[in-house]
Amino acid sequence: MGEDAELSGDEWTLESFTGAIHRGGVGLWAWSPRRRLAQLDSLCRSFWGTDETVVGLDDLFARVNPEDREAMVSEWMASADDAHPYSFDFRIGEGPTARWISARGVGGAEGSVGEWIQAIFLDVTERKRAEEAERLLTAELAHRVSNMFSVARALTSIVARDAHSVDGFVKDLSQRFGVLHQATILATRAKKLDHSQIKLHDLAERILSPYESGAAIAVEIPDAAVIGADRANDYAMIFHELATNSAKYGALAAGGHLTVTGRVEDGTLHLAWEETSVPQRTGQPDGTGFGSRLLTLTIERSLRGGFERAITGDGMRFAMTAPLA
Repeated sequence: MGEDAELSGDEWTLESFTGAIHRGGVGLWAWSPRRRLAQLDSLCRSFWGTDETVVGLDDLFARVNPEDREAMVSEWMASADDAHPYSFDFRIGEGPTARWISARGVGGAEGSVGEWIQAIFLDVTERKRAEEAERLLTAELAHRVSNMFSVARALTSIVARDAHSVDGFVKDLSQRFGVLHQATILATRAKKLDHSQIKLHDLAERILSPYESGAAIAVEIPDAAVIGADRANDYAMIFHELATNSAKYGALAAGGHLTVTGRVEDGTLHLAWEETSVPQRTGQPDGTGFGSRLLTLTIERSLRGGFERAITGDGMRFAMTAPLA
């Protein structure tokens, strides 16, 4: 500030000062330990959802989120005698509309005017929500990475047991990792679009796209059939296993017809994979190999569902059900 600067006093009125701090999300309050009353300015009243300037402490405490209440009350009451700076955060209300507030001040005689201990409430809702989103993202990333390594380890072990040659092992494992990659791409795209759901129709078409030139493929899954991004790997492996088997023995190998249909009823997904116009071939799977074990583990254990598979006169029909949530 220059030496010749003068203050008229107009800029420093209580009204202008209060307006400035309110725009910054800061409200003024004071409380009396003896009378167990709190005084709230207009912004603080909006924080607490009250029209009263003077409110009983118990009334305010009842509005605090139950998960935060005990610690918040303890911190609040400690400021009556502890003449040190304090800061504690808590939520007013519950659920997604809860407001995060940070109480800050100096306790005891240092922060008192008469019987009233003065301090501020700072609205920190946006910061807290950003921190929570970051924590969730970090936890989800760690969970996904851990799951991916678990899947990779399990696939490597199982494929190795069923492999008849090094080349076959490498090719099979590479294809399965490619499927996981495709599922991850869809899950990532869903996140970028600010939602965590993936259309099964999109996932099925992506997994089946390499086979389009060898068979008549129809995917008839409604948009209502959506899954969480955390289940993309499971369904990708199901589609891949069925497609791989079909490319060896069924419609995708013999120029037949493949129809994938789905519907949702009462929160349950019904998915059907039907192959027709398939000539009789030798070497049909007996249902005891790696593919069958993978389907069982994925559908029954991971998705908590069930499935049936039957070889028909001119093809194969597979049907599964699983809860969407």
